[in-house]
Amino acid sequence: MKHTDFFLRCLWFEGGDIPQTLTFTCLAQQWECFQVGIGSEETAARLAYSQEELARYRDSSLLRITGLSHRPGTAFLHQHFSFFSQEAPDCLLIEAVCQGGTLRETVPIVPYQSGNAYVFPLRGTFLVTDTYPSINSHRWCRNSEFAFDVGAFDDTLSQSTIGGTPVYAACAGVVEETFDGLEDTGEDTDLEGVEARFGEHARIDGNHVLIRHPGDELSLYSHLEKGSVCVRPGERVEAGQLLGRVGSSGSSWLPHLHFHVMQEGIAGPGVPVVFQGLTTLLGEPCQLEDTVNLIRYMPEEER
Repeated sequence: MKHTDFFLRCLWFEGGDIPQTLTFTCLAQQWECFQVGIGSEETAARLAYSQEELARYRDSSLLRITGLSHRPGTAFLHQHFSFFSQEAPDCLLIEAVCQGGTLRETVPIVPYQSGNAYVFPLRGTFLVTDTYPSINSHRWCRNSEFAFDVGAFDDTLSQSTIGGTPVYAACAGVVEETFDGLEDTGEDTDLEGVEARFGEHARIDGNHVLIRHPGDELSLYSHLEKGSVCVRPGERVEAGQLLGRVGSSGSSWLPHLHFHVMQEGIAGPGVPVVFQGLTTLLGEPCQLEDTVNLIRYMPEEER
């Protein structure tokens, strides 16, 4: 059996069409392998939720979150698909029953596999959370769908111990962008003031490094410690090269590293990566397939 897991971020309707019911059918070579139907009451509730959710998004964030450059009048957000089937689906058939008839749209389902080799950006033992299986703000956003947060704590799990930990390049590439100058975020931090002075990217990601890799992939390392960024735009870096240290700058209230990979720029679609040599505490291979992961990584030459 094959596990399929994908997220339909935004389905929008134009020309005054308002769906009364929706049916989603996953097909493998034209054979149905999974179907979910949404009745009239739930469809109406989901449309209302979607309107409220879209109203919260800033114009400047719309492309990064939804992949749309416009704000649709009628939209259906956040449909998660997770199922097992004999064959992996290759397309999604969407059927919307509206007052004027039934609308049908077929969307290809294309798995993405990076051609780059990635290593974990930290060395040691860490707690990795908010991974791809978590249906939260990471996955809701188009560019950070495959993001995760990395932390470390003392024996009581009440005190963070990750602050100041070295952060390394996960893959060879060229530094696209850096930002360094913010203190760790605290109760008195004026994030709106940070945005007014430095822009939305700095408010969200704080001190950060963005690296461009082959295949138009970019890796992002966020919330770094002030004064720790040690690379510059245009600089060629190798996998495992020091970039900075873990902090809590930007939209962060606890020291941690936020990491994700995307394509086509900072607002482009997020892409999954496979980390080489990443294991659980028991030494078993780990690809962050759980919502909470206790992992260990150390380069082979340092083991």
